[in-house]
Amino acid sequence: MVVLGFCQSVHGLKGAFKLNLENLEGRTIGKGSKVRLFSRNGKGQLPQDGKEFIVSNIVYGHKVMISFEGIEDRTSAERILPFDLKVSRESFPPLPEDEVYLADLEGQDVWDHEKEGICVGEIKGFYDHPGQSVAVVETKEKTLLEIPFVNAFFPVVEKLEAGYRIEVIKPEVI
Repeated sequence: MVVLGFCQSVHGLKGAFKLNLENLEGRTIGKGSKVRLFSRNGKGQLPQDGKEFIVSNIVYGHKVMISFEGIEDRTSAERILPFDLKVSRESFPPLPEDEVYLADLEGQDVWDHEKEGICVGEIKGFYDHPGQSVAVVETKEKTLLEIPFVNAFFPVVEKLEAGYRIEVIKPEVI
């Protein structure tokens, strides 16, 4: 399961939610999509292993509003807040050959592009920044590096039989 976003507030009287997406450009879910909601911070009335819902409506705009079948009013919606929204990785549409889903790179080793055979660390996640996505890399020394996920720093992202070959040019620290 891949986290697409989270919700902390209800919108309106009919039980719609204001959804905060991890990737503002993605349109992975639509009307009829199956999603799984998980309690955020142990609050709300969702089971620990989450609960499946079907999207009855979603509107992408400056805010993303989403509604689910079975949630018909504000009171019902407030009972399950806050939550993380996850989907099955298999539900993602295929990409062109030269593109990857960032979620597929999480947990992959990152190698030094300039020093062959040196593992820098592991990709722990990504977050969006106005100019580009930023990779969070945990080094072997357990420190976190936040590096713009652009070709200048990540010249090699290559699909292998099992996983990816990811190489980084570490930025100089001033």
